[in-house]
Amino acid sequence: MRALAVCGALIAAPAWAEEPPLWAYLAECSAVFAAAAQSDGYAGATGDEVALVTQASEAYLARAVVVAGEAGQPDPEADVASIMTYLTPRWENRIDRFLSVKSNLDWIDYCRRLGIDQGIVPLPKSP
Repeated sequence: MRALAVCGALIAAPAWAEEPPLWAYLAECSAVFAAAAQSDGYAGATGDEVALVTQASEAYLARAVVVAGEAGQPDPEADVASIMTYLTPRWENRIDRFLSVKSNLDWIDYCRRLGIDQGIVPLPKSP
């Protein structure tokens, strides 16, 4: 998947000698959407819109745990939780400029496509 290769360059994962596993991308997308729901760009969003983005974040996280288990991780919940301790603050630190930085918008678009591919949620196309 070409998108995974492109996004692989954006994710810092020193524990992996090669490209991060799919479950790590799903976890990252969870952090992306959690940050999006808190960003100033969503300040004028309706409660339903924020709930949809929050629901997407939770769905990515749940799928990450399932995929980690399928990939043979010994403790999928703990493994996903361990990388979330890095990913959540990473994306929270980007909130102030969340919707004004192209790489952030690229991540939103990538995560939308990954979510559709994984059957997580039918997310609307990003602006």
